[in-house]
Amino acid sequence: MIVILIAGGSGSRLWPMSRTLSPKQFLSLGDTEESLFQETFRRMEPLMEPGLTYIVGSKNHDLEIHQQLEQIQLTLPEKNILLEPKGMNTAPAILWALSQIKEEDYDKPVLIAPADHLIQPEEAFLAYLRQGEKLANQGWLVTFGVKPDRPETGYGYIKAGEALEIGNKVAAFHEKPDLVQAVAYLKEGSYSWNAGIFLSTPRVLLEEFQSYCGELYQCFFPQGKGPNYNLDIAQCYNQVQANSIDYAILEKSQRVATVTFDLQWSDLGSWESIYQIRPKDPQGNVSQGNVILRDSENCLILGQKRLIAGLGLKNMIIVETDDALLVCDMSRAQEVKQLVDQLKQDNRVEFRHHTKVLRPWGTYQILFEQPGIKIKSIRVTPGKRLSLQRHFNRAEHWIVTQGAAVVTRNQETLFLAENESVFIPQTAVHRLENRGKLPLEIIEVQQGKYLGEDDIERLQDDFNRSNEV
Repeated sequence: MIVILIAGGSGSRLWPMSRTLSPKQFLSLGDTEESLFQETFRRMEPLMEPGLTYIVGSKNHDLEIHQQLEQIQLTLPEKNILLEPKGMNTAPAILWALSQIKEEDYDKPVLIAPADHLIQPEEAFLAYLRQGEKLANQGWLVTFGVKPDRPETGYGYIKAGEALEIGNKVAAFHEKPDLVQAVAYLKEGSYSWNAGIFLSTPRVLLEEFQSYCGELYQCFFPQGKGPNYNLDIAQCYNQVQANSIDYAILEKSQRVATVTFDLQWSDLGSWESIYQIRPKDPQGNVSQGNVILRDSENCLILGQKRLIAGLGLKNMIIVETDDALLVCDMSRAQEVKQLVDQLKQDNRVEFRHHTKVLRPWGTYQILFEQPGIKIKSIRVTPGKRLSLQRHFNRAEHWIVTQGAAVVTRNQETLFLAENESVFIPQTAVHRLENRGKLPLEIIEVQQGKYLGEDDIERLQDDFNRSNEV
């Protein structure tokens, strides 16, 4: 089976744990230590064929994707990792992946699934997919719904129509309802939550794209050409408009069927959905970390560092990270996205990344920050080095705490062992390098009138970066 995993998205409703550079698909939110992205690969592994698994993600998550694949010891051909220059919703992402499939594989079943869902039990999930595969082989475009167990306003719905040998034809798709409508859907009985998972063949999908969304189709298949491994994807994405597969073809096609899951499923699209899947104490509370509660009911409280003490709380969400604290009413969990939009407007770094930031050479973590001074812990992977660079508004002091460092400072080359240090003056051309076999760790103390990450001029860089943050 061909597998296309959609791994883009920002997961802004799960802020402050989910950030632009580390969204929910790369976080551990289920029952294991693995991320949702990694759990998705484990779940799909029995279906995968060598060379026929594709990831569509964001170029901003290149490092995260490769690191997480390496952690689960999974190697994909680089051409199968498709990194979008900007998010344009699911239709362009799916078409790009389809454009990479050889014509000889056009009649194989292709599964398209988000990489950030929680699904259990896995055996039942795979059995439903095998049912859907039979429909796909008959020329259907198969959607999967989830049997609802409550009136849910956070999901779209699928209305099942005429019964087929397996599943049903789709009678209609409906957007997220209000509570009154959701109650009516639940009572009526023929509605399921739209899981956003699809199974068909490349041939059927491309025929439907060509019929109902021809302009978009032509961007990825100019003049009807077959697999376009050398697409100018930046140019392509500048030409297309954002569109979902639902609007592009599913709501128009006459070849759409649905199979209903009866299992535990969540897209983990809000803190309320996290609350719903987690085990609860006798008072209905979900807590993690150093948490003490008295006379509190039906709360979700997740801590990472500090003691969180709650008294007389009801239906509250409290989520703490190193640099942010979210406090909101459970009924307003969907509105967290509006807070993130405000952070973006104000150009606050808290929407973009955590205090620990992944870089191609390793990681850095902000330990302390106030006007005029910033202290970081920097970890450099063996064999890697930072860019040759300079800063115009700050000086830096480096102290080696583990490993051995090779430091370039203007015309000098310095070798530092543990407990040794070096001063990098403002505007000095400098570089930090780890030539050893063990990680290099340093403490960096920055001082200056401006300490933003964009105060950098890269003169040479092993990773072909410009001066972007």
